[in-house]
Amino acid sequence: MMSLFSTGTELSRFRKNGALPKIAIAVMLFIPLIYGALYLWAFWQPNEEMGHLPVALVNEDAGSVKDSKAVNYGDELYDKLIDGADLDWKSVSAEQAAEGVADGDYYFSVTVPKDFSANVTSPTGDAPVSAQIKVNYNDSNSFLASTLGQQAMKQLRDTVRVTVGEESAHTLLAGLNDAGDGLRDAADGAGQLTDGLTTASTGLGALSEGATTLNDGMGVLNSGVATANGGAQQLSSGSSQIAAGASTLATKTDELASGLVTASDGANRVAGGTSELLGKATNELAPGAVALDSGADALVAGMTQLQEFAKANPNVPVSALSQQFDALMTGTTTLKAGTSGLVLGSTDLVNGVTELNAGAAGLSSGLATAASGSGELAAGAHTLAESTAQLSSGAQTLASGTSQLATGATTLADGTTALADGAKAAVDGSGKLLDGSTTLHAALVEGGEKLPNDSASLTDKKSEVIAQPIELHETWDNKSPSFGEGFAPFFIALATFVGALITWLIMRALPTRALAAGATGLRATLTALLPAAAIGLGQVVIMMLVLVYGIGLEPQYWLATSAFIYLITVAFLAMQQAFIIVFGTAAGRVISLVLLMLQLSSSGGTYPVETTPQFFQFLHPYMPASYVVTGLRQLITGGVDYRFWISLAVLVGILVGSVALSAWFAGRQRVWTMKRLHPALSI
Repeated sequence: MMSLFSTGTELSRFRKNGALPKIAIAVMLFIPLIYGALYLWAFWQPNEEMGHLPVALVNEDAGSVKDSKAVNYGDELYDKLIDGADLDWKSVSAEQAAEGVADGDYYFSVTVPKDFSANVTSPTGDAPVSAQIKVNYNDSNSFLASTLGQQAMKQLRDTVRVTVGEESAHTLLAGLNDAGDGLRDAADGAGQLTDGLTTASTGLGALSEGATTLNDGMGVLNSGVATANGGAQQLSSGSSQIAAGASTLATKTDELASGLVTASDGANRVAGGTSELLGKATNELAPGAVALDSGADALVAGMTQLQEFAKANPNVPVSALSQQFDALMTGTTTLKAGTSGLVLGSTDLVNGVTELNAGAAGLSSGLATAASGSGELAAGAHTLAESTAQLSSGAQTLASGTSQLATGATTLADGTTALADGAKAAVDGSGKLLDGSTTLHAALVEGGEKLPNDSASLTDKKSEVIAQPIELHETWDNKSPSFGEGFAPFFIALATFVGALITWLIMRALPTRALAAGATGLRATLTALLPAAAIGLGQVVIMMLVLVYGIGLEPQYWLATSAFIYLITVAFLAMQQAFIIVFGTAAGRVISLVLLMLQLSSSGGTYPVETTPQFFQFLHPYMPASYVVTGLRQLITGGVDYRFWISLAVLVGILVGSVALSAWFAGRQRVWTMKRLHPALSI
């Protein structure tokens, strides 16, 4: 390990000539760190430092009216942005914003237009329009700042969309709720209507039943009336017949009187006939009865013998008549008994006839006449009885009909009562029906007014606006057409600085021969600088040709861009030449390398310098590359203003100052010393 610093090794020379070689060792150790860590430190989290990015904020919203209330969504957005501090918002007027973006005081501007609130609430009207947030960029300030701004504005747009979308959804839901209230009222009205219809239906049913009952009662009543009418007719007919019977009875009574006169005559004749009958009965009937009785005895005796013979001789054919003989025998015996009675009766008859003949001669005739009159009287009485029966039947029929009539009347009364109750229920139901219908109509009208009734095209437009309630209206003062063109100033600055560094690696920054010949320090400086500047011109020409015709870079000012790049090249050559002449070749080149890294991280060529740590923000105005980037942005992108002229003046100052410094130090190096012959650090 110690052999590394032994005599003859490369590191051994760093042990001599004081502290500078040792510092050089330290620089070599830290160069990778500077290039590796410094750049990462500068751009470690630029998105987290966006709050330092100055942005103009203009609020011109005039507000609007929503649901009879004044609203101003622009003020709400303004307050939210200011309070959020996601960017370094600067509240300015529209004129100040335009001037600030053009001059580089603000990287971009955000404007809330005067119709912002009106457009936010427009989906509820007939002319829906998406609300706009106007953003104006200027890539001449910083291409990456514009890019970051676009990302921030998209996030802002999405955030506002959510807020406005919630507001629109709230408005929509509020409208639907209001319409729902109307529909609920309509539902209540429909319920009342249903109840009324139910009540009316029930009442109408009862009314129908009452009408049916009434109809049935009317039928029964009609039937009873018809029956009563029929009974009355029968009663009338029976009464007529009674009258006729009574008339007949009177007539027959007269005839009875006449017949009684005739009966008197007949009685006389009966008396004569009775006398004659008495004579015959006495002379003829008694002897005949005796003879008949004797014959009957003989017949009985003969029949008895015949019957015994038949029983004794059963095989004789006469036995077949035994049953008939038995019957005949029984009849003969009966006849014998009758003849015996006849004999006795004839005797009694003779006695009776004798008595009859004694007192019934005249009576016989009168009774005959009376019997005749009595028959007619009976006939009249019979007729009267029949008429009376018919009258009774008619009276019963009439009573039955009257009963049916009463029942029908009762049924009719019940039906009429039911009909009245049903009618009342129907009236009540119709009242509820009217109330429910009125409520339903009013609720439906109110709900219909709250619900949109838009055309298909208007509905589509509203849908689009509700889906995209916020739009970004982005404009550019000076727009870089491509990402590469936006970063071109930074890389051109890097290229020219590295080109100068390589040039002085190959060429000598201070020709010693010119000094030895007595040339002034300025002449000696220019003797080295002018050839390097010629090389630099070639570098610029080649680079511009490739950038423009090879890659496609389109500077707004082609010739001015080329001339400015050449000025940058010469200025960097002069500056690095001064480092070498003043600090020596090795130290000067190391300083150039360190300065290169510091410029890359603090020039603002990539991320805006406001997003870098304070260390780099402090270095920014002192780094030549900061002015290189600013000047090239305005020449390539457009929008040349005072900043370009400042950049031009700074670069000219660097060129002149570096040449002057080199000339002064070169003039002091005419005399060679041991230190110059053996520098503490050399390359």
